[in-house]
Amino acid sequence: MSFWPAAKPLFGDEMVLHSIDWIENFPWRNETSIKKDKDKYLICLHAKDFSPEEITVKTTDGFIVVEGKHEEKKDEDGYISRHFVRRYALPEGCRPEAVESRLSSDGILTITAPRKPIVRRDTVIPVSHEDSVKSKL
Repeated sequence: MSFWPAAKPLFGDEMVLHSIDWIENFPWRNETSIKKDKDKYLICLHAKDFSPEEITVKTTDGFIVVEGKHEEKKDEDGYISRHFVRRYALPEGCRPEAVESRLSSDGILTITAPRKPIVRRDTVIPVSHEDSVKSKL
């Protein structure tokens, strides 16, 4: 005979499924993808809760800075306001003035920075020669 009365387990299948669903739909989940190709740098992030007027994309001090902000709005549960700021280092070979951004109808913000190939050239350094007779005078 057990001291503890028979009870439902604390973490049954239903609880686990609700937990997984909650985690997958967690609003601050990192839903950013970054692709670094030789000809471009591409950032895609979910911004479905923001309109184009509520999103700012700028370059500053070698970074791409993305900010989304909207004032308090009414939703099905009450009122909510949202604000986020993300910074991404601008890779070598990308010009800050060439960065472009687009917000799709399904809320995906795509930021593209074309890369200019870095050309490394050999540089020949001339070697000067001192005459030993002149250096003694």
